[in-house]
Amino acid sequence: MFQPKTVKIGIIGLGAGRWHIESFLAIPEAKISAICDIDEDKIKSITTRYGIIRSYTNYEELCKSDDIDAVSICTPNYLHTPIALCAIENGKHILCETPLSTTSEEAEKILKIASKFPDIKAMTAVRFRFNRDAIYIRNVISKGDIGNVYYGFASYFKQLARSLRKSNWRIKKELSGGGTLLDNGFNLLDLIWWIMGCPEPVEAFGNIHSENPNASVEDLAIAMIRFRTGATITIESGWKTFIHDGYMALRIFGTKGNATLWPFRITMEDGRHITTRTADHSRIITENPFMHFVNCIMSNKSPISNIEQGTIVLKMLDAIYQSAKEGKVVSIK
Repeated sequence: MFQPKTVKIGIIGLGAGRWHIESFLAIPEAKISAICDIDEDKIKSITTRYGIIRSYTNYEELCKSDDIDAVSICTPNYLHTPIALCAIENGKHILCETPLSTTSEEAEKILKIASKFPDIKAMTAVRFRFNRDAIYIRNVISKGDIGNVYYGFASYFKQLARSLRKSNWRIKKELSGGGTLLDNGFNLLDLIWWIMGCPEPVEAFGNIHSENPNASVEDLAIAMIRFRTGATITIESGWKTFIHDGYMALRIFGTKGNATLWPFRITMEDGRHITTRTADHSRIITENPFMHFVNCIMSNKSPISNIEQGTIVLKMLDAIYQSAKEGKVVSIK
């Protein structure tokens, strides 16, 4: 396959797309060739600010352009699947904002089409996997330094409920697919599952709460997931928590020690003593999701956060939603 010297990118959706634009502009090997949004005022604003000349109001036209190598999908969640399908079918690499889709069933459609185009790089934009501390902990676990991992806990609370207006697509289930569990929860679960080595999920139990009368999605979710290895993960994610600042926590327990990400600590048994240290990760070389995406295209490598794994994360989330609805443990298939 021909490897380009410059990756020409189209940005679809100019909400989160602003972050993508600024990130790609910082990469010499990337060129933003076009932008797309249904809101012409947003297009004018982005064009003026960043000097991007070509623009579209129809994503299909952008995906069919011969002057585009890859697209960033930054739209509301319900559009992720149709845009991804259109882009892949037109030979474009895709970087999709999380979640990959609204359900695992929708994500399977993307996987099916992508399998017909093996040279296409398809990636979800999970930023936490590129955290230097997270990479260090994953390496520690993979080497067996903290023994057999049997439990992981992760929490992500962010006070969003008051800032989300009635018109915001995030609180409308038909546009978002879900609330805090599908939003913050996707990234949280993806991170701890990846750090623990991506074990095969078996079953889930969870509950959700919606206290916002203007929303048709949940603003609090709690869940437990059991894996084939016997390990368990507990996650909690909330939008309406009456806290001043965002709060994140992640801890993983092994038979010889444990690791935390926020704050970053490794605790291990040293003889008869328990020692806690802040590890030296200065030798770890990492990228951001955008640089990684461009490098995968240019060097024909598989993305670290591929859509196969993004689909498995959605299967776990689907099971949590089903469990909350039925009030029982649900198998993950």
